[in-house]
Amino acid sequence: MEPHSSSHDTPATAEARLRELRLFDGPPPAFWVRFTEVATELSGALQGRCIVRLGDSWNLLATAPEGTAQGRFFLSRSLGAEATAALQEGPRWVEETPLPGFEHLLVPLAVEDPGQQCLLELVFSADEVPAGSASPVDRLLLLADTPRIYQRNLAAQEIRRENERTARALDVLAMVNEHQRFAPAAMTLVNELAHRFGAERATLGWVRNYYLRIVAISGTERFQRKMQVLQQLEAAMEESKDQDEEILLPAPPGQESVVADHQQYSRDSQSGALLSAPLRVEGESVGVLTVERESEPFTEEDARALRVILDQCAPRLVDLRRRDRWFGARWAAGLRRLLAKVLSPRHTWLKLAVILATAFVIFSLVVPFRYAVDTTFQVRADTMSFVSAPFEGYLEEALVRPGDVVAAGQVVLAFEREDLLIEEAEALAQIQRFRAEAELAEAEGNLADLRVARAQLAQAEARLDLAQHRLERASLRAPFDGVVVQGDFRDRVGARIQQGEQLLLLSELEGLYAEIRLPERDIDLIGDHRRARLVFASRPDKSFPATIEMLSPAAYPDQEGNAFALRAQLDEEAPWLRPGMTGVSRIEAGQRTLFWRATHRIIDFIRLKLWI
Repeated sequence: MEPHSSSHDTPATAEARLRELRLFDGPPPAFWVRFTEVATELSGALQGRCIVRLGDSWNLLATAPEGTAQGRFFLSRSLGAEATAALQEGPRWVEETPLPGFEHLLVPLAVEDPGQQCLLELVFSADEVPAGSASPVDRLLLLADTPRIYQRNLAAQEIRRENERTARALDVLAMVNEHQRFAPAAMTLVNELAHRFGAERATLGWVRNYYLRIVAISGTERFQRKMQVLQQLEAAMEESKDQDEEILLPAPPGQESVVADHQQYSRDSQSGALLSAPLRVEGESVGVLTVERESEPFTEEDARALRVILDQCAPRLVDLRRRDRWFGARWAAGLRRLLAKVLSPRHTWLKLAVILATAFVIFSLVVPFRYAVDTTFQVRADTMSFVSAPFEGYLEEALVRPGDVVAAGQVVLAFEREDLLIEEAEALAQIQRFRAEAELAEAEGNLADLRVARAQLAQAEARLDLAQHRLERASLRAPFDGVVVQGDFRDRVGARIQQGEQLLLLSELEGLYAEIRLPERDIDLIGDHRRARLVFASRPDKSFPATIEMLSPAAYPDQEGNAFALRAQLDEEAPWLRPGMTGVSRIEAGQRTLFWRATHRIIDFIRLKLWI
């Protein structure tokens, strides 16, 4: 490869071009060409190239001097190690050059996108720039951030243009909002757009019964829709509506839209330039606006400005169009839009959800299922007995505790007997003494002393009987075979017990039943049903069938309101059943729909409040 000589500008001229380059507002391809030229001239290089990494390969952006670089050669060689080092460490001389006699310098360029990597590659003559010289590097540091400044300027310019477009759109919208009818609002829109775009004519077409019809023409109050030129214009508008995009004629580079109807209308109407844009509301095209002028073609910037204006004004025009019709037409249109949304292929998942929800509602209203009333129950016994203290004394021994099974006559509690034995011995001694006194009085014939001695003897015998009776009852026995339900006095051994104090509660194991608490509000639901299932709190893994044998004739109050007591008997024998067990019961109440289950409580509440 032979170097190409070029006459470089003076440094002052190159620096002036660098200042102009920082304010450059042209398209990116033109910027990269000029940037490469300025970098080459400012550094004194023979050739320069700007390259960018796309994926795993480097691609050429621009070369300088233009037409002299062999870009494919430079792109074909590997820049992996050198490029990575330059991006990480800064400007770097390539150690192994592809051609002898030349030096290659890689300079990383600062760009706005942190994920993008750009390099400036410069070729110097080895005779003019010794290997490792830093003088070109110092000069190139002045322009390394120029691409980022250019990109920021472009973004700022785009923001300013966007703000200007938005301001113009709001101005037009304010004028349209001044009208409360569709026709004057549409007329205001086309007249204002014709004025702002310097167009000879602006025309608004509106979709009516799936066809587009012209509704307003700038500067024209009345027009005949049957005119051939208007029919051709409607066909051109249909072209924009069908493709749902802006159409410019003459077409700018890169536009791939079909413009056959626009070309036909342009030839017949002798319009030099056309710009058509659809009006969209909720993603649907409701109309098309076309502007025409003969002076100069429309640009893509004009198309963006028109798009912003129409996006702001379209909802207002749609609202006015709907309100202008009589109520029958508005209702029919609303129903039509609803059916269109329901029957159209869009929003498939939403429609599926609606269909499933509707099917579920119908199912819940029509199909009945077995229903059961949920409530609580407690196991009770037919025979229960309290064991009370027969006299005041000290507890000597507690032989049972709750849950123990006892037999009839089994000792369950024992009182201390020492005091009672002393009382018995004392009573026996008094009996002997009073009996001797009575005999002595009888022998002496002292009738009065005899009577006193006999009375005292009777008292002593009564005290003896009481002491012996208490000795017999010092050991409390179970009155029947059963189980201890409550009463644990093991921690009160040695304590003084008052006479009549309830010590133990015993229950028979035969004749146990479940007492179901049924709220008053559900008494009418069970009717003649007498089947239930019980789940015990101690055995929640299994339910037990039961038969309701009796319903109490009167309600009783409790914490949750009035309730009825139902007596239910388990269908299966349960030797583990104990009085006091609790759980949840379900009483069969016939067939009920899901809708009734979900609403009967609130309906009953409303009926009670409103007496319906």
